[in-house]
Amino acid sequence: MSFTKSALLGSAAVIAVVAGAQAADLPSKKAAPATYVKICDAYGAGFFYVPGTETCVKLGGLARFEFGYTPGKDTIDPKTGAVQQSGNVQSTTGFFERARLVLDSRTPTAMGAARTYIRLRVENASGLRNVTVTDKTAYGMSDNSATTIKIDSALVQWAGFSFGQGPDFYNMMPNNPFGGVTYAFYGTSGAKELAYTATFGGGISATLAAEDQRDLAYAQAALAQPATAANIVGNLRLDQAWGFAGVSAMVGNNSLNNTAIDAVSPGQTTFGAYAIGATVSYNLPMIAAGDQVWFTTNYAKGLLGGLLSNGGLSTLGGVNRLLGGVVRVDTNLVQTGGTGTASASNVLTYGSTTGWNLATEYVHYWAPQWRSIASAGYISLSPPTSSVASTWGAGKLWEVSGSLIYSPVKDMDIGLELQYANLKNTMQNPTAAFLAAGQPGLSVNNYSARFRAERAF
Repeated sequence: MSFTKSALLGSAAVIAVVAGAQAADLPSKKAAPATYVKICDAYGAGFFYVPGTETCVKLGGLARFEFGYTPGKDTIDPKTGAVQQSGNVQSTTGFFERARLVLDSRTPTAMGAARTYIRLRVENASGLRNVTVTDKTAYGMSDNSATTIKIDSALVQWAGFSFGQGPDFYNMMPNNPFGGVTYAFYGTSGAKELAYTATFGGGISATLAAEDQRDLAYAQAALAQPATAANIVGNLRLDQAWGFAGVSAMVGNNSLNNTAIDAVSPGQTTFGAYAIGATVSYNLPMIAAGDQVWFTTNYAKGLLGGLLSNGGLSTLGGVNRLLGGVVRVDTNLVQTGGTGTASASNVLTYGSTTGWNLATEYVHYWAPQWRSIASAGYISLSPPTSSVASTWGAGKLWEVSGSLIYSPVKDMDIGLELQYANLKNTMQNPTAAFLAAGQPGLSVNNYSARFRAERAF
């Protein structure tokens, strides 16, 4: 009995060993080890490695909703002094939506990271936010929704070089206020550019760039060179723990291809144009963590995009209609003489508009989740003296704005902003009818209110 029991147990052990060996030869049904996303901290938070490569990628985006209100203002015909468009028929409210997608990829090389940066945005605007300029004195009002797709940035950067489209290198001010401002700012669609930035250490850097003149605000469309030209832009920056200070300059040409308007003596006349500016920013942790203030001043001859974004004084940076009165759309070139007839002795002459600005912006944190943004600025534009009727004279505008913003979580803002602006115009060669009417609409003021909710990631 004992022998039989031992034999059975031994046989069972042998069978178990053989079965285990055979099982080891069968295909495994276990899943392959999972490949987890690997964090890349070499370029800051949010980057991760593309599996199987040395390339680090960061994805981002933004969704924004905005509602605005601006009281209507009569626009005046500068030839007759009559009301050209009543403020009672103008859109006073408007909706605005923006969606933005961002891709930032970097691959290490022996000469620094090779970077690709893409930022796309889609916008939809209606009512007050869908206002378009139809001529130099009036706005065409529309309550239709209009959707646009824009490239903010499409850049290849390597070894200090930047190729593509991105924020221009002249303007150094941020765009923190909701509404328009009396200075040009970075963060817009920027310019197509070829640039090189040298870093010298100690926070000192310098950039030299060729930027597409067509991407600059106030580029003259009707009186333009046959081919796209470039502005030469340079800046020098000092970045420190206390903030930064920078100076910038831009040179280019105001060009006139007068073949179409002067058939007898066709040709191209160019006008030297330039802009110079200085910007400084200070961090103010002694007041509150995150507080910061900026100051900028600029002077321009012809290259008015160094002073203000597209839209003219009356639209305050092209955000939406704000002021009525005699609405002006300023240009870099102004006709100063000639009638435009096909006569070699009667060639048109042109001069460059000049201008300057002074502006400040302050961000203050009342608490970690509550902050305010205050801005104030002044801008003056002066066209050259002209013998042509109904030509703009000087325009002087100042504005102030203030907002209160609540951030329940990081990168989410809910805020309300109020803005006030005052514009004073003069007119060269006013018509008799305009004088008889008392030159109305040359001084006007108005306010605007905007509500914004946005979330970035």
